[in-house]
Amino acid sequence: MATRKRTTPPEPPWQVILEDIRSQNRATLEAVQSSHLSLQGQIAEVDQRLGGRLTLVEGAVRQNSADIRELKSDVAGLKSDVRRVEGKVDGLGPLEQRVATLERSR
Repeated sequence: MATRKRTTPPEPPWQVILEDIRSQNRATLEAVQSSHLSLQGQIAEVDQRLGGRLTLVEGAVRQNSADIRELKSDVAGLKSDVRRVEGKVDGLGPLEQRVATLERSR
């Protein structure tokens, strides 16, 4: 009795194309995942650097705000002092006239 040799039928051409597409998709997915991981690392690094800088800027803004409040208070005090001095200077007008009169009478 003769035995028949079993032969596997050749794959249809569309199956070969499908496997090629799957292979390309795997390669694309790996490339995208690699890029994703790289970008995540870069974003984390930038976030860390900017976080430190923002902390410094916030501290400077707080200090500047405190300095501005203090300067406003100082300016208000100086305005009050100037008004007081102006009042005294205005009061010297009649005294100046009296001194001038006294000097003329000598």
